[in-house]
Amino acid sequence: MRAHANRNWILTLAVILSLSAFLVLASCGDENDSGTVSGTVINSLTGGPVAGATVATDPAVWDMSIQTDSSGSYSATLPAGTYTLTFERQFFESSTQTVSVIAGETATGDAVLVPTILVAVDAGKDQEGSPDGAVTLEVTVEPLDGSEVMGYEWTQTSGVEAEIQDSGSDSATVTVGSPAAYKRHLVQVLDPIDRFMVLGINPHSLEEAEAATFEIAVTTSSGTYTDTVNVTAHLPYRVSIGVQNVAVQESVLLHGKTQDAYSWSINTPSGSEAALDDSSGQNPSFAPDVVGKYTLSESNSGASLDIYAGSWAGVIIGQDANGEPVSDSSCTSCHDDSIAPDQFTPWAASGHAEILAQNLNTSTHYGEGCFACHTVGFDKSAGNGGIDEASDYSEFLDAGLINSPSPNNWSDMLSDYPETARLANIQCENCHGPQTSEAHMKGSPRTSLSGDVCGACHGEPPRHGRFQQWNDIARHADYTLAVERGTSEHCGRCHAAQGFLAWLPQLEAGNPGNIEAEITWTPETAEPVTCVVCHDPHAQGKTSGEPNTATVRVEGDTPMLPAGFKAVGVGRGAICITCHNTRNGAHNDAMTTRIDDRAPHIAAQGDVLMGQNAYFVNVGDRSPHSYIKDSCANCHMVLTSPAEEFSYNLSGTNHSFEANPDICSNCHGVFDGGSLQESTHSQLEELKAAIEQAIVGEIESQTAAGNAVTLIGFGPATSDVTISDGKSVTAVELTETHGRMAMDITIDSTKYEHVRLASDTTVKDGTLLSSDRGQIIARAAWNYFLLHGDASEGVHNPDFTLNVLNASIDALR
Repeated sequence: MRAHANRNWILTLAVILSLSAFLVLASCGDENDSGTVSGTVINSLTGGPVAGATVATDPAVWDMSIQTDSSGSYSATLPAGTYTLTFERQFFESSTQTVSVIAGETATGDAVLVPTILVAVDAGKDQEGSPDGAVTLEVTVEPLDGSEVMGYEWTQTSGVEAEIQDSGSDSATVTVGSPAAYKRHLVQVLDPIDRFMVLGINPHSLEEAEAATFEIAVTTSSGTYTDTVNVTAHLPYRVSIGVQNVAVQESVLLHGKTQDAYSWSINTPSGSEAALDDSSGQNPSFAPDVVGKYTLSESNSGASLDIYAGSWAGVIIGQDANGEPVSDSSCTSCHDDSIAPDQFTPWAASGHAEILAQNLNTSTHYGEGCFACHTVGFDKSAGNGGIDEASDYSEFLDAGLINSPSPNNWSDMLSDYPETARLANIQCENCHGPQTSEAHMKGSPRTSLSGDVCGACHGEPPRHGRFQQWNDIARHADYTLAVERGTSEHCGRCHAAQGFLAWLPQLEAGNPGNIEAEITWTPETAEPVTCVVCHDPHAQGKTSGEPNTATVRVEGDTPMLPAGFKAVGVGRGAICITCHNTRNGAHNDAMTTRIDDRAPHIAAQGDVLMGQNAYFVNVGDRSPHSYIKDSCANCHMVLTSPAEEFSYNLSGTNHSFEANPDICSNCHGVFDGGSLQESTHSQLEELKAAIEQAIVGEIESQTAAGNAVTLIGFGPATSDVTISDGKSVTAVELTETHGRMAMDITIDSTKYEHVRLASDTTVKDGTLLSSDRGQIIARAAWNYFLLHGDASEGVHNPDFTLNVLNASIDALR
């Protein structure tokens, strides 16, 4: 039996040896069947050798690598045959030629390579360091044109100012800025609102603040050539959601409202040695070192902030029949819609709840680099109970589950590494801070409507840059409007996140009027139109690509809107139209007997799309564009690519909301809307001029009849303006101010700005809009502001827009 096994082993070995010999012969050939190819590769500009050029053969020869030496020469033995040789070298155009290799003979394959640049300058790989640290920068130069290096000059082009030594040599020492300088730069990049707060820190801003760029300019006898290198100085701050519930050992960066001087103090819990790094600056920071409450006080303003510190817990202990996570009782025992709202059930069905599980089962390019957002508390520099500290975390990493897709990986993780699985996926703590802190039952310290909460993960371009698309481009992030108008029961409906969320249930109940809920937010706490205004973060879909299953708070049909109509069948565009409407009730010839000087709210896109709220035309002339799937959201978010610098391969939905006119060609061929917009713009200007001319004419007509015309002072005008001689009016420009039709008018060389086109609802006698002609002017002006506020210049509803423009101009005639 043993002898038989040995014979089989010997036979197997013989086969292997025979096969190996065959492969060697097949690849290299017998010496009698091989020839040599050799040659020289030279630079077309200098005639000198090109060292390090590769020579590839087609057909390829197994295990053959050919490269030129310092003299530009190469030589290789190849099986006889005909080959296409490809010569390649960085900074040169490739070149090919065909050679025939004859057994026992040498074929020549010379090449002349053309440089793609005159002088190659390489500033080296990007480097990492820390504030106050030093790094050495070195440049390598290869004059491909044969020129002579004359000098070097290192300069800094961005980032915190650094000190450069030996800036005139090929090797320079850079000492980067101080920790205080880097902190100031981080705050500048974050550009916080002027209020006392914990600063949210998104990945993109942190990376930008940590990076400094240096340029090397190399001068040769043929010119000056440059390259850049980045130096990253790692700061002691991690990505933060900006709430007042934080993890121990994580630095907390504060911001103070702008004032002349600051005097901060900190009151710490028992056993803490935490201290502020700067008690007299606008942006102190500290790292909580024990669980408990930390009170930060600023004596000059009387402001104080309670910061609660805790450690991470995690709640996932299994999965149900649908594969959705199951929690321990720490969440569901209270969040059951009896004691507290059940947010766990919708979250468990969301993409947030399964992001690591899905990647573990399906992805081949996944790892710890994703865990900062896809798990609870991942931070190897801190000891606070995060996933990296789970007792079985190392075993999980070594188990081979990551990057080995299998539908059972997540199930295996739950059963074999339960402590790590407990902190997997995006859980409550990712958005609300640690569970084990005093903030848990206090509400506001754990809850924020700020976009910073989402930006902590959705603020990492290029793959996850929706926060930057919203924050840096979209007007929804306008804190000025939130501060100035967010606490108004009228304006706050749409200009403050808190206001919209308070108003939406009232709107859905059939009352589109002013906010009736108690306004508990202030200008110091009001948030603009943030992510949570449109999206309920507890009930998001599972796919943001295709098919997109993300949800918004209003879909399909809108309730009855403040503009006096419903938008039906508009898909996800319903959330847009909920605010983007004229908001001043129904305005058309059938509904209104007399019109005052109120102007439509400037965001009139919903009215125009649905053909509503215009005079001199039949309303309800709905645009074909309103029937496109998801209406507004399709053209502005899906079909239009997001900003290139904030997206990966221009993928994902566009949260800058700026529609690209080029997408018109998807349905309309070569038509991109440009000619329509040009025509509409021209007619809008014509209508505006006709209104201004009509105003002058009506003033002259009334004063000629012995009536004085009164205009109401508003905005810059401090008092009413009474005109007794229409001939004294030399200029009128139609405008809008604070929701009212107005104008800038020049009377006897004196200009009065933003005076209102008063009607008989404000001044009883001698007003501009009290006459029949004044009413025509008011209707035409309403139409002008409706279309001007739509801002699409006809694209949203071409037929309706042109009908309104033509009818308004005709009415004024």
